[in-house]
Amino acid sequence: MRIKTVVADGHPEIESLAKTLVADGVPDDARIIYKGRNRVYALTLADGSEVNIKAFKIPRVLNPYIYTVLRKSKARRSYENSLQLLSYGIRVPEPLAYIEIRNGLKLGRSYYISRQIEAQNMRDWDDKPDTEPLLRALAREIVKIQQAGVLHKDFSPGNVLYTGNQNDGYTFYYIDLNRMKFGVHDHARLMGMFRAISLDPDQTGRLARYYGEAAGIDPAQAEREGRAALQDYLDKKSRLRRLKKIFRLGD
Repeated sequence: MRIKTVVADGHPEIESLAKTLVADGVPDDARIIYKGRNRVYALTLADGSEVNIKAFKIPRVLNPYIYTVLRKSKARRSYENSLQLLSYGIRVPEPLAYIEIRNGLKLGRSYYISRQIEAQNMRDWDDKPDTEPLLRALAREIVKIQQAGVLHKDFSPGNVLYTGNQNDGYTFYYIDLNRMKFGVHDHARLMGMFRAISLDPDQTGRLARYYGEAAGIDPAQAEREGRAALQDYLDKKSRLRRLKKIFRLGD
């Protein structure tokens, strides 16, 4: 077994947690806060601080080798992408560590640890009392991200967190960072960030208009591009569902 553990400087409590994860997996007192392909846990440390542990699903078939030979693991990308975003002045929960456990060239368990923050997410934004100022603030944030050449490929409402209010201003944070591209300055590619920020075309269009205003481009054109990005995403999802149905029928 080969173990790689990278811990941010000055965090002996995280080094202890990393050893526990390697030896025994996620501690029994960790609270699961997201259960999907990967799992996210919240854990209170002995000093009272809160961290999140993202436990990535063990890859299958060829992926255990791909994430060793050809690509970085999702845990490593989450950590390194977080540091890169922070260097651009883009906020993320503080990255604390990543862990990779391999058997030979096969990647098995892997974890990413970050500081937990108390924040809301952008889901159901039309139900929030401060929708308009919140969306305008998010539009300005999207401009900031894109000017830094960052393409967040999972820019969905659950991955955009914020604190604050319309009186004091908003602070945004981003999560689920293993699928990102840096050095992207092609406008068409960057508009792909509108593909899943809302599955409602009118909501997407409204945010895209605010983005256009903030970016100094034609709001109507920005709205058309935002809606087109969403439609492309929906079309691809529909094709994928049809393919899955065909394969199930062939079983």
